Amino acid sequence: MPTLESGGVGTELRRDAIGVTHIVFFVVAAAAPLTAVVGASPAAFAFGNGPGVPAMYLLIGTLYLAFSVGFTAMSRFVGSAGGFYPYVAAGLGRPMGIAGACVAVATYIATELAVFGLFGFFLNDIVKTSSGPDLAWWIYACLLAVAVYVCGRRNIEFSGRVLGYCMIAEIAILALLSVRVLLADGGPEGITFAPFGPSAIFAPGMGVALVFVVSSFIALHVGSEKIP
Repeated sequence: MPTLESGGVGTELRRDAIGVTHIVFFVVAAAAPLTAVVGASPAAFAFGNGPGVPAMYLLIGTLYLAFSVGFTAMSRFVGSAGGFYPYVAAGLGRPMGIAGACVAVATYIATELAVFGLFGFFLNDIVKTSSGPDLAWWIYACLLAVAVYVCGRRNIEFSGRVLGYCMIAEIAILALLSVRVLLADGGPEGITFAPFGPSAIFAPGMGVALVFVVSSFIALHVGSEKIP
């Protein structure tokens, strides 16, 4: 493999090129808190169990926390850059591992297409409501693809900084929204803990709400899902 010292083009990641901060930004930014709130939450409220959705986020978050304990413990015995593939292969065999990897790849492709479409739709809506031109959503999606390509061609530290700035902006926007809701006393019905009660959680549409709530966390392991 050529190296920089030998005059070739280096293909190896420089030692200590990314640190804990970069990894945290990669994972949390991939989870896209603002995208989950804007994209998944409205559908969960509209088609799911309505007021019980906040409790669903709490329950699923607890489930992922419990899963992370076992996943971290297993990493001592299964070491690979293949994400979940080596875990499935070690437990159920290589064919099932490959099948799981293919399902994951297909899911991530569908997710990326959905995110590009979501970006194009909302950006066009923002531009249009700001007295700007009304363009097709795919134009903005193509511009996003170019931006992603440019960032990908740069070094990984650059991408880490970009993701860090975007993540900080997302959290700041959501924090301001939360503060505004609290200052408004939660709207017409006020602030109540009724959504966390059993009657709200187990209301009709709970299964549909689970689909959208789980999808909000799907990107937490995107970085580890690679076929070796």
